[in-house]
Amino acid sequence: MGLDSDGTKFLFAAQAGGVSFQSTAMLGRQSFFPAAGPLQKLLDLRKPGLSAAQFLADSEGYAEQLFKFFGAEEVVALDNSDYEGAAIVTDLNMPIAASLKNRFTAVFDGGCLEHVFNFHQAIKNSMEMLRVGGHFLAITPANNFCGHGFYQFSPELFFRVFSEPNGFAMRAILTKEKERWFRVIDPEVFRGRVEIQNNRPTYLFVLAKKLETREVFLQSPQQSDYARQWEGKAKRNMAPPVAAPSFSAKVRAILPTKWKEALRPFAANISIQHRYPCYQPIDERTLLRGEFTID
Repeated sequence: MGLDSDGTKFLFAAQAGGVSFQSTAMLGRQSFFPAAGPLQKLLDLRKPGLSAAQFLADSEGYAEQLFKFFGAEEVVALDNSDYEGAAIVTDLNMPIAASLKNRFTAVFDGGCLEHVFNFHQAIKNSMEMLRVGGHFLAITPANNFCGHGFYQFSPELFFRVFSEPNGFAMRAILTKEKERWFRVIDPEVFRGRVEIQNNRPTYLFVLAKKLETREVFLQSPQQSDYARQWEGKAKRNMAPPVAAPSFSAKVRAILPTKWKEALRPFAANISIQHRYPCYQPIDERTLLRGEFTID
């Protein structure tokens, strides 16, 4: 669990976009290991002259220093054990203590929830720990992490969890492939499944805001395409996808199955930008200004 160079960029972008880290809970004590060069560029955006090498040395391998740089007055780690020095030892498989509810302005998961068997309870705990106006942030495995933890997650899960019925609004789900950032379109808006098949380890970067305190999961989230089908044929056919099928999707539709199987390893090397219209490029400079919308 921890923050590499891309994860650190995500937090800089979130802070620029108005996230308050004044009171921060880390799910698991997060390591901090960005490369010095990229970190120096990020520090120069906020405090020119501050040495990345010194910042890393002062951090002693953990992320508290970074959150304090963002203005945190309180940074606590929650874990099932104190083996990494977590301040609060608690099992996220179980309901959290009342003293932790509505306490934090930010809850950060840098690679914890995929290791918690009772994800339903663990994500509910995360939501309940936030104050109204606070943010949930996650860097979590999405693809090619089979065996890393109990789970790897789809964008649909987070879009449906951090939604209006639970008192939340999704601000952005991002992913990165090679050197390019992408914003993921909500499957409900896209009117189709937001899938990804590639040959690279792929993370989701999740940013959601708590708008009001509601009973979480009073109704279970449902996958959006099934929900549309259940609503009936008339509504199911109301809206088209937000983007036309990509060229590669059109080609796949007419290829014989044996050709598809032969070409699959080569197709996995093609950027998701050209294969999936539900992943839309977003410029890194724009992202670091805290601007998550796509023109």
